[in-house]
Amino acid sequence: MSELQKSSSLIKDVQLKFKFHIDNTPVVVFLLAFGMSIIPLNDALIKLLSDRFPLAEIVAIRAVLCILIVSFFGTGIREVIKLPTRVILLFSLRGMCLVIAMYLYFISLGSLPLSEVVSIFFVSPLLITLLSSIILKEKIGIHRISSVLIALVGVILIMRPGTDNYKPEMLLALGAALSYAIFQIFTRSLKSEGNLYALVTIQNFCYLISAIPLLLINWLNPLEPTGNLSMDFLLRGPIYPTFQDMIFIVVCAFSVLMLSITSSHAYRKVEASLLAPFEYVAIPFSIFWGIAIFGDWPSNLSWIGMSFILFGGIYAIYRERVREIEIISKVPMPASAAMYQKPNLDDKNDE
Repeated sequence: MSELQKSSSLIKDVQLKFKFHIDNTPVVVFLLAFGMSIIPLNDALIKLLSDRFPLAEIVAIRAVLCILIVSFFGTGIREVIKLPTRVILLFSLRGMCLVIAMYLYFISLGSLPLSEVVSIFFVSPLLITLLSSIILKEKIGIHRISSVLIALVGVILIMRPGTDNYKPEMLLALGAALSYAIFQIFTRSLKSEGNLYALVTIQNFCYLISAIPLLLINWLNPLEPTGNLSMDFLLRGPIYPTFQDMIFIVVCAFSVLMLSITSSHAYRKVEASLLAPFEYVAIPFSIFWGIAIFGDWPSNLSWIGMSFILFGGIYAIYRERVREIEIISKVPMPASAAMYQKPNLDDKNDE
């Protein structure tokens, strides 16, 4: 056997061993939890940049970085070109639902503590339960209805309408959760198609296309400071990023891509009902980053509200696991969100 053949055989052995280990359920779950734990860092860094940057500039730079990374390591653009036009259009429409959720999410983040925005947003899988019943005619029982009501009580405790704690931007976070829920319903109504890298690339093209018109408005007609942090974040003029700013945005890009890849891999290999509770790792990590970077300690009522949302979501997942019915949330829940592919537990479609 020649040296070239030996090297080729060795590479194949390493690839097989790596695939075997990375497909193990504990490893898959750990990678998903890791992806969910770092995505609040993306949110925290964007909140940190929101004092000086317009949102569209951050979104555009991050999208370009993601497209370049995916295209370099995973042939993203070439994979998009291979897709039928119908598939590209369908996933672009679905992607734009996620774009709306992202803008509402980050605009609210300009004014609100990170932990509160993430917690309000995490009511989205429970909103999907209600929308599934209305739109997809899925049957929901008393336990699932109860879990939704518990989580909504948690949202009310965080928002506290009618008190000094209430801010209108909280409705934007709730709107982001609703928009994301609609995105998920749209996802359920479509048959999952396409290569993972192509789908992630399409999503980032949606981010980029949505940012360009807004960035032109920021450049041609910048808004003078108004004192409203969310409005300023949306409409202020663009600036030249410093080296540190670019480091932050690069970290955001890698965080988003890490979640996209780990979550898509996880939902192909492991049952959704086992994975879904680990998505809620994002809530405690959002609290951690909020305290570590901004010194934002949640109030007592906010702690209780977050606990209600956690309990409602995990209880709903537990009931669906017990009944062996489809999990309420098939895709990762943060605004950055990866493309879902149906679980492939027997590896029949790995090719």
